[in-house]
Amino acid sequence: MCVSTRELKQDHVVVRRVRDIAQRCSDKLYAGESIPLEDIEIISVVIEEFIDVFHHGKEEKAYFPSTEVKNDTYAKEVRKFRIEHEFGRRVAGMMRRHLKEWRRGIDSREPVARFLKTYAIYVTDHTGKEDRFFDMIEDMKSLSDEEDRELLKRYEICRKDVGGDARVEELLRLIIYLEERDWMK
Repeated sequence: MCVSTRELKQDHVVVRRVRDIAQRCSDKLYAGESIPLEDIEIISVVIEEFIDVFHHGKEEKAYFPSTEVKNDTYAKEVRKFRIEHEFGRRVAGMMRRHLKEWRRGIDSREPVARFLKTYAIYVTDHTGKEDRFFDMIEDMKSLSDEEDRELLKRYEICRKDVGGDARVEELLRLIIYLEERDWMK
């Protein structure tokens, strides 16, 4: 397996952890339980920075451009993924907007819960489709060793775009922090 493809699939493991956090938070909010707004804000930051800027950045700025030129099937799949990424951004943006209203004193529990749930559903569906696409790329041996090395170099640019290794590590620590919160148990 190409290292560049494996790295994206490993990212998906982390993205699914964020999905589980978002789903649990949504469930608790719908059940009327209290979740610290700071924790929901952390979820929002992780979605924006780790999933969208870092992970989707690697896909959109590096992997997809390298694969979509291979054949029409790949190009069609990549187009769908880009549309889905935009959908995810919009859902996350709506959740953030309602979270800000809630922070200002407007009870926005239900829309925040709804958009967290929607985001969790999106992640399940989207990452499953992308993983199947990555498997197809691997099965067809569509990337050469040289292309794989080039992709990894471009991934480093995406890492810098999110703030470098230190920021990625901090985002991973925030995920662990959220997973260990009492409301997650």
